[in-house]
Amino acid sequence: LANMVRSPEEGRHLFSKLTSVTERFLDVALQYVGSVPYDENVRKAVQRQRPVLEAYPRAKASIAFKQLAQKADSWPLPSTPRGHLEFFVERLVQA
Repeated sequence: LANMVRSPEEGRHLFSKLTSVTERFLDVALQYVGSVPYDENVRKAVQRQRPVLEAYPRAKASIAFKQLAQKADSWPLPSTPRGHLEFFVERLVQA
């Protein structure tokens, strides 16, 4: 997920650079799921100490978060951790 990007193209470019590094040094394959645009409403929400989705539900960043949540909700759940990142997240959740 590319965050605070000025355009979808910038998000894909940023993701591409990150993928090059993770594949080379971490032996991890990432999948692009989208981007969250730069949105001044995020800063305003932080100042108000409220989630951007609650404070500014129609903001560009809020819409992007909602779309990501819809995508993530449809992802299949693995029955067991397969290693790498899944194992780390599983251990983190159990702790």
